[in-house]
Amino acid sequence: MKICFFSLFIGVFLSAQTITGKVLSQYDNSPVPYARIGIGSEENGAIADENGNYKLDLSNINKDLNLNVHVGGFEKFSVSINSFLQNSSHNILLNEKIRDIAEVVITPKQFKDKHWGVDSKSKKILFATYPERKKEKEEQSRELAIKFSNNKKVKIQKINLNISDFQTDVPVRLRINVYDEKNGIPNQSVLYKDITGIVTRDSIVNNTFTLDVSDDDIYVNSNFFVSIQFMNFFKGHIFISGAFFKTVFKRKYYGSWEKSTIASPAINIYVKVEK
Repeated sequence: MKICFFSLFIGVFLSAQTITGKVLSQYDNSPVPYARIGIGSEENGAIADENGNYKLDLSNINKDLNLNVHVGGFEKFSVSINSFLQNSSHNILLNEKIRDIAEVVITPKQFKDKHWGVDSKSKKILFATYPERKKEKEEQSRELAIKFSNNKKVKIQKINLNISDFQTDVPVRLRINVYDEKNGIPNQSVLYKDITGIVTRDSIVNNTFTLDVSDDDIYVNSNFFVSIQFMNFFKGHIFISGAFFKTVFKRKYYGSWEKSTIASPAINIYVKVEK
């Protein structure tokens, strides 16, 4: 009986495996806050905290899958779990993207101002976020993106999110990403830095939160997607206005993008478009 119990204990011990570490910038060893750490293309993983610390349960996980971290402004990190576990340290070091395009000088004669996207301020069509009502980290891992059709050189100036109701116990950090397109879905991030903003009740003016990205040199010249992700845990809720018969792309962690044409969140942008 003792032998059987000991064998059972060893089996449980071996199957339970939790690792901890930090997500850091390779350049200066600074923490990368609220990075999503995904397992393959599964809707599973962990979210780093504001100091880059993470805790990841690998119990009953296929160790042949890759550990993935994708943050705007950094090269994609992807390594097999088996290989990663061989390291003495489980810190994840992200390499910053190297800018390989020349700075574009914008003059009024070359570009014109446009306002694109979903600008609904509906209080009936809503995308709701309730972190405390969901499975731990589920809401923080969720990313929503909408597509912008385009065939000209464009510089993104401001990104707006129309918020119908904001009731949280702490300020909420919002991560923005911009992707190019492949096979009709978001593909690679075009950002050269991690772009985030802090959402508070006072920062929402006329039901709109605005993130000024005019100094971040976000240029696109074909179809692209803008995504949002609420990063930190909070008590309360956020209601994003929406519009019927618009398309949204959704994913958790680094699972497959799911396309829905029922309704879209009110994400809209101000851009400068080449004439």
